[in-house]
Amino acid sequence: MHRESDRHSPREDDELKAELRGTRQGNGPSRAEEWRDPEGPADDDPDVPPMGGGA
Repeated sequence: MHRESDRHSPREDDELKAELRGTRQGNGPSRAEEWRDPEGPADDDPDVPPMGGGA
């Protein structure tokens, strides 16, 4: 069986995955400090179409 890391034991790999699961899959911000979150667009910013060639 192939492990993802050679630096930690399989148990430690599982613990690290569990710790990061909320950050990777969560709806909330991934930063602990609110000031690190990216700022949203200003009211007078132009609308930018989404990438990917939508409708």
